[in-house]
Amino acid sequence: MPDVLVLYASAEGHTARIAQRIAEHLGAGGHRVDVARAGGAVDASRYAGIVVGASVHYGHHPAWLAKWLKSFELGHQPSAFFSVSLSAKERYAASFLRKARWRPALTAVFAGALSYSQYKPLKRLVVRALAAVAGHDTDTSRDYEYTDWKAVERFARAFSETLTSAS
Repeated sequence: MPDVLVLYASAEGHTARIAQRIAEHLGAGGHRVDVARAGGAVDASRYAGIVVGASVHYGHHPAWLAKWLKSFELGHQPSAFFSVSLSAKERYAASFLRKARWRPALTAVFAGALSYSQYKPLKRLVVRALAAVAGHDTDTSRDYEYTDWKAVERFARAFSETLTSAS
């Protein structure tokens, strides 16, 4: 089976958890998988497939990631992108992919988490206010996870099938 690289850009760690879960499902399917934080030097040519995931904060994916992906050699092998945000809006992912000038074979949007325990006081207040407007949980004494892990598994399975049909 081909080697797969799963890259992620994560602020509080939830996107990293999703990336790890995708890697686990790909590994269970017989793929050899490397997982790493996006942004460093990577030899993409040694992988048969690449998955990239990023979190959305205040309506945007990290700007540095779009710039980094433009310089990264994507397109020679099957690739996939997953976006993580509380609202799980497709428009965030579509906007990011336009900025990165990237057309992955597969794209998914997953609901993320409210990690109140990891926020500094000012961010906790801002996020709580935004969560209230959006109808999300506002009790800052605990964290909340909204990710549909079955959808994450389906995404990993679909990417595995993409790799199999490409080889």
